[in-house]
Amino acid sequence: MTNIIFLFDNPEIANGPSPLFWPFMLAGLLVFYFFIIRPQQKEQQKQKSFTETLKKGSKVITHGGLHGTITDLEEQQATVLIAPKTVVTLQRSSISLELTQAVYGTESAEKDKSKAKA
Repeated sequence: MTNIIFLFDNPEIANGPSPLFWPFMLAGLLVFYFFIIRPQQKEQQKQKSFTETLKKGSKVITHGGLHGTITDLEEQQATVLIAPKTVVTLQRSSISLELTQAVYGTESAEKDKSKAKA
């Protein structure tokens, strides 16, 4: 109990925070923004643009690990052929950009686009 009273009687604490408090607080917030928030926003934007540019015939992988080929696209859903005569309907947001690029690479997406045009 005496320790708590001692803290409130301390004249340095009674005068307010150190003059360096706000610059360090601002620097900490900037570091937090540029190393955590901004990269996450960029990844979300990449994922969103990826799901918007999906084409029929593209090979994709879902977040759950299903491999397949897109057979039909709607505004919010994609129909994916995962095996012969086995078709599933998925939300477009469940298709993973990272997994698709890791397995099929970015070149396959360009090939799929050229096949869809032909």
